[in-house]
Amino acid sequence: MAVVLGAGAAWAQGVEDPGKTDTAAAPGSMDGAAQGSAAASEGQGGEAPIIAAPSDPGRWAPPPSTAYVPSEMGGFNSFAAGDTVPLPMDRFNPDDLPVVVELFTSQGCSSCPPADAMLAGLSDEADILPLSFHVDYWDYLGWADSFARPEFTARQEGYAQAAGERAVYTPQIIVDGQDTAVAVGPAQLMGLIDASRVAPAMVSVQRETTPKGEAIEVMPLSDLGGKVEIVMIRYAPERQVRMTAGENRGKVVTYTNVVLSLELLAEWDGAAPLRMTVSPDGTADDSFPTDTRHALLVQQEHGGDGLPGPILAAIRLD
Repeated sequence: MAVVLGAGAAWAQGVEDPGKTDTAAAPGSMDGAAQGSAAASEGQGGEAPIIAAPSDPGRWAPPPSTAYVPSEMGGFNSFAAGDTVPLPMDRFNPDDLPVVVELFTSQGCSSCPPADAMLAGLSDEADILPLSFHVDYWDYLGWADSFARPEFTARQEGYAQAAGERAVYTPQIIVDGQDTAVAVGPAQLMGLIDASRVAPAMVSVQRETTPKGEAIEVMPLSDLGGKVEIVMIRYAPERQVRMTAGENRGKVVTYTNVVLSLELLAEWDGAAPLRMTVSPDGTADDSFPTDTRHALLVQQEHGGDGLPGPILAAIRLD
């Protein structure tokens, strides 16, 4: 996908150093059955809710990564400056903007397959965007996760740092960038999703298909309280993996909406409409195969420190 940011009413800060997370998050337990308190949401525009981690981690991972590393690939799925998008456009219905469910998982985590299956159960819901982020801090246990990337680990660490937590663990589910719970089950997960569905919208989204691609406008509905990141997510709809070593040795696990990359496209001040045009560009390769899907996340920065906060909108591009 090529993305073009509009000029005029929108202001977008160039991405100079998206790696400045300076996270101090310490690793934590992978025991999904560990006890801990659920996150308490403070509502849109307020302080980030507490992301609870297991109170008694059973295993400590190696030192966490400290940098968010965006994609630097050109050509296919590249980002470039260009013309503004044409208006007017058709406004999305609220149901057209899905709730984002992020699962931080690992092929080397014996507690993760039930969470992976639970995420797969959401894949047919039109108003839910489930995303599987594979982390790399359990690779030393005997099986290197084939989908893991350090920037996915850094994203989870960013959520933990924003919430004042020192531990990261798998499996962890985060709903719309703000709500989580330890060892979440299907009923509790649907409760978090339903709460996101009825939460007041902070932005509205308009969209129109044009000869140049998908023209999108994001309009603030109130003071967003600081910078907002526009993040491109690329993901594979389904992948099946047979593990021949490690804690899941002998298991075949199906993974849903496996994230292949995340790229920080721009930072937006939220003071005026942001306009962009998104269009296919280039050809598939080993990094982004033919079935690659794309989505944009409009996500608040936590406290102006570049850490991930609430997701204001998610836009499927294909």
